[in-house]
Amino acid sequence: MATYSHSIYDSSNYQNNRPQYKDTLVDAILEYHLKNPEATTDLAVDVATGTGIFARQLQRGFKRVIGVDISEVMLQSARKVATQPPIEFVQSPAESLLFLENGSVDVVTVATGAHWFNIDGFIAEAKRVLKPTGTLVIFGYTGFASFVDYPQCDTMLKEFGLNDSKLGSYWDQGRDVLVEGYRDYHKALANGKWVDIFRRIYPNTIQGEPSAEFPPVIGDSPVVMDYSVNWRVLKNYWSTWSALATYHRDYPEREAFDQVLIREMMTAVGASNMDEPLNLEWEEVLVFCHPPQ
Repeated sequence: MATYSHSIYDSSNYQNNRPQYKDTLVDAILEYHLKNPEATTDLAVDVATGTGIFARQLQRGFKRVIGVDISEVMLQSARKVATQPPIEFVQSPAESLLFLENGSVDVVTVATGAHWFNIDGFIAEAKRVLKPTGTLVIFGYTGFASFVDYPQCDTMLKEFGLNDSKLGSYWDQGRDVLVEGYRDYHKALANGKWVDIFRRIYPNTIQGEPSAEFPPVIGDSPVVMDYSVNWRVLKNYWSTWSALATYHRDYPEREAFDQVLIREMMTAVGASNMDEPLNLEWEEVLVFCHPPQ
């Protein structure tokens, strides 16, 4: 996650142009968590909180919310958004949450950030801080989508994001963990004897899925994100990609890569209106589980 901590990264652009998560996602978390009649909702900790997007959404379900991120650059933007009651934001690596006591947290969430962690280190720390009745929730969107009306754009987007001749080599280490639907987390949690593991992907376009060894549930509708965009909003979203910031650090004289892709896509489909609504199915993954007993 080094790019998000770097001075080259515009955290205010991230705050303004990243999508909110579905409001019903908090309901889904609470439904899973509260199946145990002894579970409580005193404290939720949102790890890799970034600018606090999901931490703020968690407030309606929990008495207290703490947002954690390794990047002070991102937390500076998070603290600028007033909430009531205030959210406490703490700078800390995900694998070493030393400010939290053993067995003190009801729910740990990670919203589109777990792929940047040391998987075994984070799982061990989540196990330490969660109450025996606690819940770990890992979810995210890959940033890729199926263009329902313009399927030729699907390949163009993945080539843009993953091909080493374009942005593929500019991602920080860990991106593949998300692109592959957090399958590595499913394996590590299963090996660690975590309980009631539930992994769901949507749509059925995640790379390498369904896995034979750790098969996910294939959803028929989104539960993590339902992001309505036009060409303009899509371009602004791409501008938040960390790989794009790193690319333009190395090639500041080149035309913005997101602008190039939008132009190529619109030309390919014969579109001319930047405000044309787009029908997209965003790739997403959701993982629920309880700590080993």
